[in-house]
Amino acid sequence: MHIKNTIIWFFFLVSSSVFGQIKIPDAGDGWKAKVDSAVQLIKETDTTVYKMLIENCKEVEFILAPYSTTQPPHIIAISVNDMKLNSVNNIAAVLVHEAYHLFIFSNLDIENVNAEEFVCYLLEYNFLCKLTYVEDWLFKNTMNQLFLYESLLNK
Repeated sequence: MHIKNTIIWFFFLVSSSVFGQIKIPDAGDGWKAKVDSAVQLIKETDTTVYKMLIENCKEVEFILAPYSTTQPPHIIAISVNDMKLNSVNNIAAVLVHEAYHLFIFSNLDIENVNAEEFVCYLLEYNFLCKLTYVEDWLFKNTMNQLFLYESLLNK
């Protein structure tokens, strides 16, 4: 009887942890594995950001659009362009950035779009600073976006 109860509890724990994961479609050339790797990178790099991600994002989709975005309340839509860059760091940065948009949607009232973008890029920047290696182009892009949205705030 003890073994049977242990097996039942094991399946309960496994099934409940599966439902707590982010749903990622199996699309593209290994895209699901790359997004999984990005989620793992976030988990290993910043547990607070990881918690924010899993609490606010329930599903990832891939879209034919110039930029990644969100579909509130719980979907991050990663652009095919971002996936084609073939950078787990970039995918992680996208997830961090877009998860913060979802967090804001659910918890805060920021009416200024430029202010929202600025704080999302700021969180992305802080995340990238914690990584051991970041591609120059990714770091530069995040910095450029921070400067852009900061300048728009001052107008």
